[in-house]
Amino acid sequence: MVQTIAIGVVAGYGAIALVGGAMGYVKARSRASLIAGGASGALLLGSAALATVYPVAGFGSAAAVSLALVTRFAKSARGKGVSPV
Repeated sequence: MVQTIAIGVVAGYGAIALVGGAMGYVKARSRASLIAGGASGALLLGSAALATVYPVAGFGSAAAVSLALVTRFAKSARGKGVSPV
C-alpha cells in the first residue's frame, strides 16, 4: 500500500516536471527549461515504472533526480537573494 502511494508520488512529480518544463518554454522560450523539465520528468516517470519491479533501484534513482533538482534550484534561489526556510 505505502509502496503504491510512493510510486504514485514519484509519477506525479515526474508529470509536474514535464509540465513545468513545457510551461517554461512557452512563457520564456527557454530551451533549457524544456530540456531539463523533459529529461527530469522522463527520468522520474521511468523511476516510477522501475519501482514497480525493482523498488530499491526505482526509488533510488528518483531520489537522485530529486536531489539534483533541489541542488539546481537551491543554487538559483541563493543567487537571487532568496533565503532558504
